[in-house]
Amino acid sequence: MIAVRPQKFALSFTFGSLTFMGSFGILKGPVEHLQSMFQADRLYFTFLYFGSMFLTLYATFSFGGASGYLLVMAASAAQLVALIWYLISFLPGGASGLKYIFAAMGHVLKPLIVGCARVQAMIVTKCFGMMTSGASS
Repeated sequence: MIAVRPQKFALSFTFGSLTFMGSFGILKGPVEHLQSMFQADRLYFTFLYFGSMFLTLYATFSFGGASGYLLVMAASAAQLVALIWYLISFLPGGASGLKYIFAAMGHVLKPLIVGCARVQAMIVTKCFGMMTSGASS
């Protein structure tokens, strides 16, 4: 959906992000969670996070066409960065846990990526061979 209709993706992603934030509020307690979000050292993150969600929704409902496409994609990217920052800063052991998860994902995805690269190289080689043999005839 992101390639065809990024507005639909952005809307779902933003509401999913709000749900994600609400789940942490339920786990920690809503008042304690809000207090932790508005502490002086986390205030920058809070404004960035909520600002990126607002910008995503604003771009989704206000702009169309190619400019809307780019704005929605940029706002969604900013929201994703803020969400990852949230995971790192708010979860206990966030940075080391995230490093462990990314290492495991890399270990699992490495054979798939290598296989895709080999298939792509094979296709490019065949296409180049067909183009050069067709040109010499």
